Amino acid sequence: MGKFPSLLAIVILLGVGSGCATQTRTVSSETRDAPSNTVVETKTETTETRSESGGVLSSTVDVVGEVISLPFRAVGALIRGIF
Repeated sequence: MGKFPSLLAIVILLGVGSGCATQTRTVSSETRDAPSNTVVETKTETTETRSESGGVLSSTVDVVGEVISLPFRAVGALIRGIF
């Protein structure tokens, strides 16, 4: 009976760990002016998140997480409103 909770925890952790796919790309460019030898650097960072459906397990874990976090968010909003 001790193997089932351990196996369930491993499956949940693997599902949560591979749940979201983001891709970050950083582009750097450098521009030099010839007469004054001034260097201007520009960095652009782009993060792309795919909005595809994650599947049954991922959606279930997401809903369970939202349900668990709801009371904590309510208490946090109440405390923020008081102070």
